[in-house]
Amino acid sequence: MSRPISIEEMVRQFKSRHRTSHLFKIDNFSLFKKYEIRSVESSVFDLGGHKWRLRVYPNGAKNASGHVSIFLKSQAPVNVKIEYEVFVVSQLKKIWESSGHKVFGTYSEPASRGIPKLISLVNLKRNGYLIGDCCMCGVMIHGIEPSASGTAECFSIIEKPPNHRVTWMMTRFSSFEPEKVHHSHEFVVGNRKWRIQIHPRGFEKEKDKSFSVYLLRDGFINNAPKTETFAKFNLRVLDQVNRNHIAKTCSGWLETSNGFADFMCLTKLVEPYLVNDKLYVGVDFEVISVASYC
Repeated sequence: MSRPISIEEMVRQFKSRHRTSHLFKIDNFSLFKKYEIRSVESSVFDLGGHKWRLRVYPNGAKNASGHVSIFLKSQAPVNVKIEYEVFVVSQLKKIWESSGHKVFGTYSEPASRGIPKLISLVNLKRNGYLIGDCCMCGVMIHGIEPSASGTAECFSIIEKPPNHRVTWMMTRFSSFEPEKVHHSHEFVVGNRKWRIQIHPRGFEKEKDKSFSVYLLRDGFINNAPKTETFAKFNLRVLDQVNRNHIAKTCSGWLETSNGFADFMCLTKLVEPYLVNDKLYVGVDFEVISVASYC
């Protein structure tokens, strides 16, 4: 199936016509199942004087397998009843599959309301809601003053992103203070900044037993939406002689730091990994999520 207009024009038209909405475009939809990503959350957006997030389950929330589930989540107490509608947009016709008007009640703390079985995956694919592995969903708030335009963001899972392999060359490794933590220069993969972190003599329970390696997430680039980042990556210490590198894999929604206190035993930190007082530690991203406003 092909769209009658480009997806970019479709998003532009939707924002101009639905000025109390937030559109959440998901690219590479099929990769959620491949990498067992159960759900994805939007950045925080403002509608009706309140701050919200959308949580989307591309393959269904609990007890809703085979469907797309969408929930609206408040980020603070809500003191008035708000009428909302979650939806999935057809990319062939000017229609959408909608929850209908629902009421988000008053809550003294952040709350979540939505539709577990908004649309089946069969109908999603059959009726033009999923084209080119792209799906557009969102929320509309009713009974509020419209803004100049609706808002929209795009979330995508990217395999082998540009610059996915980064290696930190440490010369004069013996001069690294063993009791301190050390960091690589900052680098960019996806739309985030990162650093590699090492503890030459081990971290926490692995102190004086292991060489510890972590990946640290820093800030975003280009004012990207502040969404959580999913990644699958390998942390590596390179074998400089035989190319039998030591590698360990992390996968999931990333915390401030992800890695291994017990990455490798200190007794192994010799040739062929440490050669002429030089050590190479790297990260290789297999997949990463990226987000942008659109």
